[in-house]
Amino acid sequence: MTIMPLFICAQNTIYFMDRLPQNISYNPAFIPNVKFYLGLPGIGGISANAYNSGFNYDGIKGFTDNYGNSGYNPDEFVKSIGDNNRFTAETKENIFSMGFKLKEKGYFSFGLTMNSLVSLKTGSGIAYFLADKDKISHADFPIRVDDVDFLANNYLTMSFTYSRKLNEQLTIGISPNINFNIAGIKAKGVSYIINLKNPQSSKREYDETFFGDLVLGLPVEINPVAIAGGKLDSDQNFLRDNWGDDVSISDLLKNKSLSLNLGATYSLEQWVFSASILNIGASSWKNNGYRFIGDNEITLVSEVPKIKIGIPTKIYIAANRQFTPKWNYGLVLNNTFYYSGSNASATLSLNGGVGRMLSTSFSYTAGYKFNNIGWGIRLRFFPGTDLYFVTDNITQLLNYKSAYRVSAAFGINLAFGVKQFSSSVKESEEDPEKLIKN
Repeated sequence: MTIMPLFICAQNTIYFMDRLPQNISYNPAFIPNVKFYLGLPGIGGISANAYNSGFNYDGIKGFTDNYGNSGYNPDEFVKSIGDNNRFTAETKENIFSMGFKLKEKGYFSFGLTMNSLVSLKTGSGIAYFLADKDKISHADFPIRVDDVDFLANNYLTMSFTYSRKLNEQLTIGISPNINFNIAGIKAKGVSYIINLKNPQSSKREYDETFFGDLVLGLPVEINPVAIAGGKLDSDQNFLRDNWGDDVSISDLLKNKSLSLNLGATYSLEQWVFSASILNIGASSWKNNGYRFIGDNEITLVSEVPKIKIGIPTKIYIAANRQFTPKWNYGLVLNNTFYYSGSNASATLSLNGGVGRMLSTSFSYTAGYKFNNIGWGIRLRFFPGTDLYFVTDNITQLLNYKSAYRVSAAFGINLAFGVKQFSSSVKESEEDPEKLIKN
C-alpha cells in the first residue's frame, strides 16, 4: 500500500515574495498585498521537497548497476554514506483556498490542503536493500539494517487564518487547523531482515521480517483473516479485496485532530522582523489504529484505542530591510523537527518586483548541502491571474540526478485589488520618495 506520493516544498525562498498569499502558511501574521485571492483545485498550487543525506540518484544507480560485477566493491559505497542515512520528503497540495481583507487592519484566509510526509533514518546498510537481491551471493544473507526510525503521515487539513495589525509596528496571526488523518505509520529502533527461505534451492524465495514495535493508522480496518489469532499472516492480503470500493468520505474524515500555527511581525523603520511556529499538535487515530510487535519470525498485531503520529514542527525567524520602494533583502532561519532528527537552514534573498505584473526573488540557502541557489517568480499573465514558480535550489532541480535535495512550489492564483508596493512600505505608498529620504 502506498501511503504518500513523493514529489519534488520551497521552504525559504517563498517567505518574502511579494503578492504571494502562499506565504501565509509560513507565517500566519503575513497580510497579503491583495484584497481578495482564490486558489482553485488542481491549479491552486503544490509545494514539495525531498532530501536524502547519504547518496544521490547517480550514486545509488551506480551501486545497484554494478553490484555483483567482478571487481566491484559495494562496501566502499556503503561506507561513503556514513553511519546512517536520512531521507525526508513533504508535499502540500491545494484543494481550495481563499482570503480577503477585513476593513483596514485584518485579513482572513481559509485553506483546504492535502499533506503528505515521510521521515526515515537507517543505518548505511539500507543500500543493500535497494540492490537486486538476485545478485547478492548466498553467503551475504541475511541482509539486515538496524536502528530504523520511520514516520509517514497523510492527512487533509482545514485551516482558518486570522491576521491582525495591532498597531503601526506589530502584527499577529493565528491559524487553528482541523486535520483529518487518513493513513500514518511510526516506528523507532526497528530492525528489518531479508533472508533466503531455502538456501539450497536454485529458485530464490525470500523471508522478510522485522524486530521492534510500530503503530499504524488506517482509514479502514485490516483484513481480519490476515491477523487471525493476533498474528500477522503474510500470505494473506493485508487489506480486504477491493477495499477501496467500500471507502466513503466519512471513513476518510473520521479520525480528526487539531494543530495550531502562530506568527508575528514587527516593523522598525525600514526593517521588518518576523517569527512563527507551525504544526503545534499531532495526528491521532481513534479508529483503525494498530500496534505491530515483531519478534523472531512472528509479528503480533493488536488494535489499540488511540495512536498519535507526529507532524513536523517548524520554526521560522526572519528579518528583511526595504532599501527601495520595490526591493528588499532578507534573511530566513528555519528549523524543521522531523521524527528522525531536525533539518536546519538559512536563506539570504533579494526580493522585489516591477509594477503589478512581476514579483521575483533570488536566494542562497545554506543547510542540507551548500549549493542551493534559489529563484522565484510571480507573473501576472492575465488580468487577475498570477502564475508562480519558486525553488530553493534551481541548479539541483535541473540536474536532479546529482542532487541531494530538490524543492519546488508552483501554481496559479486569482488575486484582485493588488497594491502597488510591498507591505513593508505601505505607509509611504503615496510618496515613495519619503521612504528613500528616510
